Amino acid sequence: MGSPLASTPKALLLDLDGLLLDTVALPLPLTLKPSRALTPMHQVLGLAVPPEQLLAESEPLMAARWADAPLLPGAMRLCRHLVSSGVPFGIATSTPRATFAAKMSRKHELRAMLAERPGAVVVCGDEVARGKPHPDVFLAAAEQLGVARGRGGAGGRAQRHAAQGATAAGMRVVVVPSLVGADADYGAPDPSAASGLVQLLPSLLAFQPASLGLPPFGDLLPREPHPGGGVIPMDRLVRIRGAVVKGFGRGSKELGIPTANVDPAVVAAALAEAVTGIYAGWARLGSSPTVYKTVMSIGWNPFFANKHKTLEPWILHTFDKPFYGERLSLLICGYVRPEANFSSLEALVERIHLDARVSEAALECEPLAAMRDDPFLRE
Repeated sequence: MGSPLASTPKALLLDLDGLLLDTVALPLPLTLKPSRALTPMHQVLGLAVPPEQLLAESEPLMAARWADAPLLPGAMRLCRHLVSSGVPFGIATSTPRATFAAKMSRKHELRAMLAERPGAVVVCGDEVARGKPHPDVFLAAAEQLGVARGRGGAGGRAQRHAAQGATAAGMRVVVVPSLVGADADYGAPDPSAASGLVQLLPSLLAFQPASLGLPPFGDLLPREPHPGGGVIPMDRLVRIRGAVVKGFGRGSKELGIPTANVDPAVVAAALAEAVTGIYAGWARLGSSPTVYKTVMSIGWNPFFANKHKTLEPWILHTFDKPFYGERLSLLICGYVRPEANFSSLEALVERIHLDARVSEAALECEPLAAMRDDPFLRE
């Protein structure tokens, strides 16, 4: 991933919203500080009661909704890995302490790892004098971890001001942008920088601790080294069912790879928030008793610059005829790699075949192999 870092980080500081928790999926008023959300609402509606009263009356409802914020892909994997490998880490968040408690109230394992284990460090926005983009929350967390300025790393996703705050604290920063196309807001990463942006990733699933000199993940399948890298077993399986429709006609004609396209309406409903990339899984056509291995892309396909997110599975089996209109059931259970652009059509085709080979090998391994018997694929 470019030039190596000058030294291994002594600890990692993680943002909360947008990196571990998907608070972006919650209604806008819940993702803003209460004063910022309720004051303009009060003005627009011309309410007689002051914003402070609105806050007092809505706070219990807001607390309940915070508990519903879903985990982002790769969040539990990263936290489990940091705990099991003994890497010091903490949370540096703008979230007030009471709201942090609300967000953790139904996430027992995550709460235990972030806030209840021995030596846990969580610094909240209402516990420092200045919020992001000032460095206060990062410096306070680093101090609690016993890490000298400039010897830590920070990961964030929610806003540019988090990256600015970590940089001002002298930290090396890994950013996962919240929005598609937001990479330009951060500039080009410099993997060898002593502070500032060192990596810009499409999702936490693409993060490789070994690139920072930290212990590598140990969950890639197959266990043996593979030219295609490896497949990450997913914490949350994705089950999707829809009709096979005619797509762009590129799979067979241009690539020599007979991909299927799933009804765009089904994709929009089920995968609107899905991390783009290449995935492995199992597929069943219609009422056939056979379940097939499959590799698929979810995203915009940078090489062809799609305008809409698509789901294009390549069922790893040779069929006698097209199956347009057939019901396709997909169980998505492994992450292969991020989407990428390629310098040539030949390079794209070569990589797709490599994705297929590593997916086939991974799907022979547990726990992915047993997922072919998932009840969803037998309905």
